[in-house]
Amino acid sequence: MYLITNRSLCGENKYFDSINDSVCNGIENIIIREKDLSNDQLKNVYYKIKSRLKNVNKKYNLIINSNIDVFEEVDADGIHLPFMIFKKSIKDNYAFKENKILGISTHSIKEIEYLEQFKKNNNLNIDYITISHIYETDCKKGISPKGIEILKCAKKISSSKIVALGGITPDNSLNTLKYCDDIAIMSQIMKSANVEKTIKEYFEF
Repeated sequence: MYLITNRSLCGENKYFDSINDSVCNGIENIIIREKDLSNDQLKNVYYKIKSRLKNVNKKYNLIINSNIDVFEEVDADGIHLPFMIFKKSIKDNYAFKENKILGISTHSIKEIEYLEQFKKNNNLNIDYITISHIYETDCKKGISPKGIEILKCAKKISSSKIVALGGITPDNSLNTLKYCDDIAIMSQIMKSANVEKTIKEYFEF
C-alpha cells in the first residue's frame, strides 16, 4: 500500500502522526505530495518525517512527489512524477538513478503506452505507475472516474507495477486489487482518527 500525503486534510501534528502510524502499521511507501511548498519548506517536511521515523523498526520508502531538486538534495528513496513533468525531465536530459524508485502518474491508456515504449527504447526502469482516478473522490469532484476497465487494459500492456488511486476504500479495495498490483490511499488515512484501525480494515479481506 502507498500513502500519499496531504497537509490540507489535517493539522500539523496529525499529519506527522498519521505518517508515523502508517509506517508502524505496514505501509511501506510514503509519497510526500506537498506541491504548494517551496524547496526549503519541502525539505523541512521531509526531514521532520525522517526524524519521526528514525526509531521505527519497519521497512519504508520516502518518495518525493514532483520536485526533482528536493529529491536530489535530500537523497530520498524515490521520485514520483506527473506524466507531463516526466516528459519535461526527459527533454531536459535528466539522468534517472538506477538505485532509486521511479513512479509516474498516469490518467489514460495513451500515457501508459507511451511509457512502455519509452522504457523499451531507453532501457529505463519505471518501478510503478499510478492510475487515477478509479472511483469517485472528493479530490476530483465533477470529473468522471476511470473505473476498473482502465486497470484491466493497463495490465495487458504495462510491465511496471500498477497502483490504483482515487476513491479506494476498504469496501472496494479487494475487488480493485484483482486488477492491479497495489493501491494508493490519501484522505482515508490522512483524515482517519485511528490510522491503525483504518489500515486493518483495508487488510482484513
